[in-house]
Amino acid sequence: MNRAHVALIIVVAVAARAAVGLGLEGRVHFPDSNHYLTIARNIRAGAGPRLSEHTAANRPPGYPYFLAAILSVFQGRAAEPPLIAVRLSQAALGGALCLIIYLIGAGLFTPRAGLAAAVLVALDPFMSFFSGLILTEALFALLLAAGVLCLLKAEGGKARWAAACGVLLGGAALVRASALPLIPLLTAAWVLLKRKNPGIFRQGLIIVGVALAAMAPWAARNYRLTGRVVFTTLSSGASIYEATYPGADGGPAMDKIDWPTEIKTMAEAEKDDFLRARALEFVKADPLRIVLLGAVKLRRFWSFFPNFSEYRRPIFMAISALYMAPVITCVVAGIFVARKKPAAVILLLPAIYFSGLHAVFVGSIRYRAPIMPLLVVFAGGAVAAFIEKMPHGAKPTPCADRTGEHSE
Repeated sequence: MNRAHVALIIVVAVAARAAVGLGLEGRVHFPDSNHYLTIARNIRAGAGPRLSEHTAANRPPGYPYFLAAILSVFQGRAAEPPLIAVRLSQAALGGALCLIIYLIGAGLFTPRAGLAAAVLVALDPFMSFFSGLILTEALFALLLAAGVLCLLKAEGGKARWAAACGVLLGGAALVRASALPLIPLLTAAWVLLKRKNPGIFRQGLIIVGVALAAMAPWAARNYRLTGRVVFTTLSSGASIYEATYPGADGGPAMDKIDWPTEIKTMAEAEKDDFLRARALEFVKADPLRIVLLGAVKLRRFWSFFPNFSEYRRPIFMAISALYMAPVITCVVAGIFVARKKPAAVILLLPAIYFSGLHAVFVGSIRYRAPIMPLLVVFAGGAVAAFIEKMPHGAKPTPCADRTGEHSE
């Protein structure tokens, strides 16, 4: 590992995210942020990870506990939470993410590719922006990437890598509930790709088993409070209603919807069922509208430019385009370079899964941002391959001849 280069990249990543966070200080920006802060305050007050007396499982607990830990250290007796402490902590997570991406890139391609990928992650304007907000993106991106790294290393037969993968992916699902199905998808894909390796099936069972064990306390708590075994949340009904109701435009609309009056007196689980059933009625009533809306959601999900009008200023549009256009081009080229590497499938799966998911639920760059670092690994591979083929470029290092498989 070229430690000096990696350290410099980490410093750049943290500094860029910290600068954005300082610029955003004093603003919350998204309704979700208020929810997370309220839950974090309730955790600190001893009420547990709940939004209100009658709303106990509408958000996964991972991020509120992260916030509560930071507030416990920095808030003291202050009336207002020190959001700058959260923003700077998330900037530090961005530095850790760059290290993880370096390790994945160095294993899949070469150390030079890992460095290139880490640089691109450090300079990612979208992750810098979301790291400055009171939202889950920075924490989720780190847990997902670290889980993928451990998954790739689990091939070596060491149970500790499989167990670490399970803890990290389970943690990721406790930060973003929609990641839960990704755990068996990633595990099954890896077991299938490596089915000839001794012990790989056992490794897969360890990953899934540990992930479920990590989530079991939350599921047991939800059963005690709601009467249902809920490993994620009871908010999927509201989310699919938001994505399909007659006024849906493909983007977030929780604060714009005229919600059915019936839900005001319903228990949390009953409300979830009711809204999901009503959403299904919307789909059956006009399936063509839902299909066309899915295309709009995908466009929003993969947009090179911010979707919110507040952030569609010329400077933001230019920065977004200058980053996304070359990066996506290099990602496509890198996928071609890595097409015969089994690990490439693992890096692509989160992008495929979340693209499909957000063609159904609302589409937003926010949901794409945390999976981009894994795709950027391909861009790093393409950049490194281009440099190595330059007539007067440096000769490839011996590790350039590796198959790209991780081992202990």
